[in-house]
Amino acid sequence: MNSTLAMYERLTTLPLGGRLFDLAFSLKAPYFRTVRPRIRQMRPHRAELVLPKRWAVKNHIGTVHAIAVCNGLEAAMGLLAEATVPDGYRWLPKGMDVSYLA
Repeated sequence: MNSTLAMYERLTTLPLGGRLFDLAFSLKAPYFRTVRPRIRQMRPHRAELVLPKRWAVKNHIGTVHAIAVCNGLEAAMGLLAEATVPDGYRWLPKGMDVSYLA
């Protein structure tokens, strides 16, 4: 089992362990701290997180900025890959396409 998934499973059984994992995850990949992801679920083939809607991630019209959403998507993909890729293997993101739609 991947060490990140093992840490998630161990910490989420503790009171406030989910918040502790959120912090540890954001410290391991500091760029994710900008959106403060709250991980709801992590398991093989599934990752779910929430980005709190706060001033730092809003754009000039009061909605969540598209790049903040991309940051959250990258965090979710990282969790999913960490939980799914077999032991002894590593994953590297290859790219992301974003379309700004009205």
